[in-house]
Amino acid sequence: MRIAAAALALATLFLIPATPAQATGNGEWAVTPTPAKNPGPTPRLYFFLDASPGQTVKESVRVTNLGKDPKSFVVYGADAYNTVKDGGFALRTKDRAQVDLGAWVSSVVGNVTVPAGASADIPFTITVPTQATPGDHVGGVVAMESEASSTAEAGGATVRIQRAVGARVYLRVAGTVVPGLSVSNLEVDIDSPLLPVPARGDFTYTVANIGNVHLMPEATVRATGLFGHRIEVTGSAPSSDMVPGAEGQFSMRAEGVWPFDVVTTSVVVKADGGVYARKSARSFVWSWTGVALIVLLAGGIWWSARRRLRGREARPRGLVAAG
Repeated sequence: MRIAAAALALATLFLIPATPAQATGNGEWAVTPTPAKNPGPTPRLYFFLDASPGQTVKESVRVTNLGKDPKSFVVYGADAYNTVKDGGFALRTKDRAQVDLGAWVSSVVGNVTVPAGASADIPFTITVPTQATPGDHVGGVVAMESEASSTAEAGGATVRIQRAVGARVYLRVAGTVVPGLSVSNLEVDIDSPLLPVPARGDFTYTVANIGNVHLMPEATVRATGLFGHRIEVTGSAPSSDMVPGAEGQFSMRAEGVWPFDVVTTSVVVKADGGVYARKSARSFVWSWTGVALIVLLAGGIWWSARRRLRGREARPRGLVAAG
């Protein structure tokens, strides 16, 4: 059986001259969907596939060596996820457990060596479980260099780094599609300034994909103070494709808050298909030095007013004794 599997791998692995990478690559190698026999006017950048629970999908990925020396790769399927900080799109490394699409991907070619300036087309199969939930399951087919190509220092230890490049796979399992976004958290932290310095603040909000399809959300953050005066906000915002169940945390800095202010902050996120979510928060801002100044000013006014009132009080004049 092992001999037969090896023969099948050799029979289905084709080496062809390298072509310019149209999708994911790092300058040394690229991983792209194998072009179709009858390609359309636009080449495939990612895999967009449809399947039903229990169905098997067969595809092929192209690994292109853009360097001047042969290079060996480990090929595997990986789940996609979004990083908590800034919601960046990423694929799980090989040493992590793959529990979704990454676990459904298999190939008889687990390792491949690609000559310089050549490409290898590697077949793979996606076996959709019968209990797979409807909606999008996102992952990728990854080509990781077989040997570490660099090292880095971390915590006093030397870490060997193996770089990897993957072609994204978007597989939609048949069933009811329910897109959804939410702003699950909004925190506002504004300084208590020293007069006459204006206040500054930090905003943190969390965007979550609560539906079952991947979405590319766009966020609008707006802050206003007393009497509607505009507060400038700058910082990070969603810029990556968010997979179902993922969430990202984003931070912004606010400038132009008055020492005494009522700040109203709103976060609105939108995505294609009319998906919409909103969250607002209100914060009260005061300056301790301002409060002290007001107390002193009020005390001065009170003391001055009392002095004036005492000055107006009628006082008995002194009596002169007759001689």
